[in-house]
Amino acid sequence: MNSRHQPVAHGVRDTFPTNVPDLIKWLDTFCPEPMPRPGQTIEEVMFAAGRRDLVRQLKQQFERSLERANTL
Repeated sequence: MNSRHQPVAHGVRDTFPTNVPDLIKWLDTFCPEPMPRPGQTIEEVMFAAGRRDLVRQLKQQFERSLERANTL
């Protein structure tokens, strides 16, 4: 059985990651560092920054969980 689900809304050729490392890689691509453009509202800029901050926090927590697992 295929361990990956078929995509629903983010591209026909893509598959949605089903494990944490692949999910973080996918989020890194899907939510890149924000680069404000002329004409963007402050709300749009802040929303993009918030998405990216969530990715950073998930990466940090995952890396911490790996460090804890290695010290046991």
